[in-house]
Amino acid sequence: MKFLKLSLAASIALGALSTSSFAQPLEEAIKGVDVSGYLRYRYTDDRYNKNQFGVSGRGSAAHQWRAVADFKTPAINNVALNLGIWYNKSNNVNHGKGTSDINFAGTGLGAGADGQFGVRSFYATITPDNTATTVKIGKQPLDTPITYAPDGDRGTGILVLNNDVPNLTLVATAFDSWMVNEATIQARNDVPVGNGIAQTNLTTDNSIDKNLYAVAGIYNLDTDYGNFGGQLWGFYIDSAVDALVFGELSWKNSLLRAKAQYTYAAINNDKDSIFATYYGKVADRKQHANIKEANDILALEVGANLTQDYQLPLDVRLGYITNFADGTAVALENEGSNVSRAGKVWWDNAATGISTSALQSYGVRGIQTDQDINVFYAAGNYGFIDNRLNLGLEFAYGQNKLSTSSVKDTQKIKFTEITPTISWKHSKNLTLSSYYAYLQTDTGLKDSNGQNVDDQKRGKFRVEAKYSF
Repeated sequence: MKFLKLSLAASIALGALSTSSFAQPLEEAIKGVDVSGYLRYRYTDDRYNKNQFGVSGRGSAAHQWRAVADFKTPAINNVALNLGIWYNKSNNVNHGKGTSDINFAGTGLGAGADGQFGVRSFYATITPDNTATTVKIGKQPLDTPITYAPDGDRGTGILVLNNDVPNLTLVATAFDSWMVNEATIQARNDVPVGNGIAQTNLTTDNSIDKNLYAVAGIYNLDTDYGNFGGQLWGFYIDSAVDALVFGELSWKNSLLRAKAQYTYAAINNDKDSIFATYYGKVADRKQHANIKEANDILALEVGANLTQDYQLPLDVRLGYITNFADGTAVALENEGSNVSRAGKVWWDNAATGISTSALQSYGVRGIQTDQDINVFYAAGNYGFIDNRLNLGLEFAYGQNKLSTSSVKDTQKIKFTEITPTISWKHSKNLTLSSYYAYLQTDTGLKDSNGQNVDDQKRGKFRVEAKYSF
């Protein structure tokens, strides 16, 4: 057999001829594809003088990187395809102040290589011609009042949006599996559950294969008296939430605004439910005959923006939060509870005992515990240099009353948070921001010597750079 020898130029020419009928230039392949997303870096330093009730001088610090890119193809015969990819990595650096007894030990690969990169969403968008309806089928962001899509919450199923009625959006969705950001975090052994059940270590990057259903109506109307809005959501999650309702009424004009929100959730606390598995299975339900399943939150807020009417770049808001049921677990994660509030940590802190997430061991208070909260908050933001520089201050003062079968007297936890914020819009795409949250908690508990116990002071500092495209 004879081998044909080709010059380098001839080889390249032959290769071009052999593939030209199958390939196309990259520019043509991606023509019309919309790309959006962001690159984000965060450094967060979180310190406690008594970490999780009594361990002094502990805390954590972490570098966090995230890259998100969402691709959407042009609609062909009313069908577009959507692909979302992301990179998400956190490296905890203790700096001698970590929760580990080995003070120099961090977690994560740090400056080493890592592989936390994958597909966040992959779905088809269908928009029929004869109706103002959008249908999304596949793995998609889970954007609801009880989840937080920007943090990676997503589900696999179908979402239908209809706008045939002016000013009204109707929503129906069904997912056979879902995941939220907080479900991927290891159950924390250093946080007391408060229900006498041993807590398990649940760490999973997998989805929860329980059906999630939701229906909603969202209304918005502009009038001479301002914009009136309202929304009503209803949820059912197999083996998790027997019923959950979120409602909101709002009004605003160029100067003033007001909002009222109410959320009610009936948590499934059966021994084979998702949350019982997360906190530790109940071996004998008779031992927990006083299981509390009702949770709710009422939030009222008023605000004013003086920019348009008075050419003063000042925005202020005041609010009040309370509850009437046994607990406050009205969402699948704290960031996604959609509850109007101010502050950064009081609603996500074991010492206050308040959490809106059913996946947190504190704040659920679902077993043999009644919870009564009252929180007042205020926030202000002032803009400089054509609103590119913004300085803000957030304040929250509240009280959490806890009544349990094991404690004769009601425990009152009081707390105060003060959080200054700053942000700088460097360009259309790049924003730099930072805050320092200071939280002081007073449990009211004293030891035999009359000394306060379980009080906590917490300081959380964060700096962030975010480039959006």
